[in-house]
Amino acid sequence: MKKLMLGLGLLGLASCGGGSGDLTITTYGEDYIEKEIPATAFADGWSVKFSKFLVTVGEVKVASHDGKVAAESMGARVFDVHKPGPVTVQSFTGLPAADWDTVSYAIAPSTSAEAGNASAEDVELMKTNGWSVFVEGVATKGTETKRFGWGFPTNTLYEKCEHPDLGAGVTVPNGGEEMLQFTIHGDHLFFDDLQSSDAKMRFDALAAADKVGIIGADGQITLEELAQVDLTQLPPDQYNTGGASKVRNLRDFVTALVRTVGHYRGQGECAPRVR
Repeated sequence: MKKLMLGLGLLGLASCGGGSGDLTITTYGEDYIEKEIPATAFADGWSVKFSKFLVTVGEVKVASHDGKVAAESMGARVFDVHKPGPVTVQSFTGLPAADWDTVSYAIAPSTSAEAGNASAEDVELMKTNGWSVFVEGVATKGTETKRFGWGFPTNTLYEKCEHPDLGAGVTVPNGGEEMLQFTIHGDHLFFDDLQSSDAKMRFDALAAADKVGIIGADGQITLEELAQVDLTQLPPDQYNTGGASKVRNLRDFVTALVRTVGHYRGQGECAPRVR
C-alpha cells in the first residue's frame, strides 16, 4: 500500500509498514562565494569577491536506481548563495526509510521560479533574462580592479550525485531526519582547464579582455568582451578544452565552467548533463 502526499509542488511517496523519516535539502556557496577567493588561491595573484551569486535550483529528485521515487519537487527557486547559508531548498516529510542511491537536481532557467532567499528583484532579473546563473563581483590585483556581472542561460541536470565518503544518494533514517546539501563552487568559474583535476584558477586573461573589448578598457569585463578573445591567443598550457566542442573563446570557456559549479555535500560530485 502506498500513500500519496502532495504539497507545495512536491511529491513524496511513503510506504506503509516500512518506517519513515524526513529529509531536508539545503544549498550553500561556501566561503569562496560568501566571503572571498583570496589571492593565494589564484595562480596569477588575483583575488575575487562576489557581491551576488544567483542560481535557479529545481527538479529535485530522490529515487533508487530501479526507478522507485521517494521524493520529487519540480518547482524552481532562485537563491543568492552569496548570502550566509546554508539555506533550505526543500523539506520532505514521511519518506520511506531506506537507502536511496539516486539524487539529482537542475540548475536551469525557469519562467515560473519563485524566491528561495533571493529578492523579488533578483527573481525577476533571472526570469526576464532567461538565466539560470548570474554572478557579480570584483577582482583585485595590487592597485588594479576589474568588475564583472555575467548572466548565463545554461540548462544543466546534475545526476548520480555521490560523496566520496558517504556514497551515492542518501539514506532516510527511520524516525529521524537526514540533511543533504547542493553545494555551489564559485571557484570553478576561474579554472584554466575543462577536464584536468590539476586545473588552476587564473584571472589575467579575463582581466586583459577589458582592453580588447567592444567598449574598450573601462574596468568592467563583459561577456561580449570575453567572446572577442580566441583561445588560440592564450598560452598553450592554459585554457585547455579537453576536446569539448564549440568552445573557441573565453566566453565559451567560462560558460562551460558554469556547468561545473553544482556539487553534492561539499566535495561530492554529480554527473552534469547538458540540456
